[in-house]
Amino acid sequence: MSNKIPLSKVQVQLIEELVHVHVMMGLQPAWGKILALLTVSDETELTFEQIMETLDISKSGVSQALKQLELTKRIAYRTKMNDRKRYFHLRIEDWREQVAEMFSVLGKSVATTNKILKIRPAATKAFNRDLADMNNFLSSLHKMTIPALKTTPEKK
Repeated sequence: MSNKIPLSKVQVQLIEELVHVHVMMGLQPAWGKILALLTVSDETELTFEQIMETLDISKSGVSQALKQLELTKRIAYRTKMNDRKRYFHLRIEDWREQVAEMFSVLGKSVATTNKILKIRPAATKAFNRDLADMNNFLSSLHKMTIPALKTTPEKK
């Protein structure tokens, strides 16, 4: 019995597009493929075998990617009564926490860059100006995003 899940041509195309986005964001291709499949698939929970067979990734490749995706809190799994299989799913319900964590890091980056700007040599005026412009933009983005996350309605 095949564990490969059926995907339409549109779903396959969207998975490919989303994998490209994930890779551009610095994720490993296998990570991106699994995240994309879990996002696009009609089923919101997939077994190890379904992921492996649908994406045609080796057993070790899927295993390593799933471990890393769990460690980075991008996915989780559930078990079902009388079933030894793990059912993997996106941690979409935690999106506010994940975005807040990303922007917390951004805030630390802004603070560190401010310290760097204070010690930059005056001779690198153009570089310093561009670094300050970038940092000001990131600071504004950080300041706008954190309150927006707090005012977004919580899940019911």
